[in-house]
Amino acid sequence: MAEEKKKISKVSNFRSIGKYFLIVLVVAGQGLLAYKIVAKNYYPIYSYVHSFIPKQPGEYKMDKIIVNPADTDGQRYFLVQMSLELANKDDEGFIKKNNAKIRNDLIRYLSSQTIPQLQGVESRENLRVKLVELINRDLGKRSVRNLYYSKYIMQ
Repeated sequence: MAEEKKKISKVSNFRSIGKYFLIVLVVAGQGLLAYKIVAKNYYPIYSYVHSFIPKQPGEYKMDKIIVNPADTDGQRYFLVQMSLELANKDDEGFIKKNNAKIRNDLIRYLSSQTIPQLQGVESRENLRVKLVELINRDLGKRSVRNLYYSKYIMQ
């Protein structure tokens, strides 16, 4: 009876160690397989992804925009001048062509904003994101990647 218990405990001990060994073996095998796949396909995927990034991003400096914010009765004004970072250098001509439409929509949007919506760091960031969306919507494509304020004056 004692010998049977020893045999059973050795077998169950071997099974528990065997389970862990099998798990380690499977994980190591998957890691090796993943390494081989990535090593084989890394450069084609890398070149494909980077083919979408333009070699020369463009920049367009917009003229000053001066508006009276909403609910100020003409007593205050807001002046902003910005530079646009473009996805491609070729988009500069496209923006020049649509400059009147872009400026009109920017003036309309900025004049509809109240003083609290134009003041503060968080408000400026929200405004920057909204202006990029507005310009890209006017252009019909995602040409503007970023917008930088060169002047931001509230008086």
